[in-house]
Amino acid sequence: MVGGNLALLVNLIGTPSDINTKNKILFIEDISEYIYSVDRMFYQLKRSGKLDQLAGLIIGGFSEIKDTTRPFGKTVYEAIHDIINEYDYPVCFGFPVSHEKENQSLKVGVRHQLKIGQTVALSEL
Repeated sequence: MVGGNLALLVNLIGTPSDINTKNKILFIEDISEYIYSVDRMFYQLKRSGKLDQLAGLIIGGFSEIKDTTRPFGKTVYEAIHDIINEYDYPVCFGFPVSHEKENQSLKVGVRHQLKIGQTVALSEL
């Protein structure tokens, strides 16, 4: 498992601190971003190949997400889903890892197995 704050991970792409995502479960969370910024950062992950060979993807909490006065037209989870919907690895939305009170610990660098259970509509998250 690798991952963390989306804005920080995107800023590490191409640097010596860049993460290897091949055959890994990637977890992402963020705080106080605009929906359009999250959309742009996910496209950067995609275009850099970081999403291509994942074992799984965990989308954590996106706390205090903002929209512009001219609405983006999607929730943050809908925007992410539209970018990753072509991949066939397991994806978990709304995992309780974030900057909120409910914040589960995830061990980075350890082998994990991601099993997806019940499917819910993104609008329910």
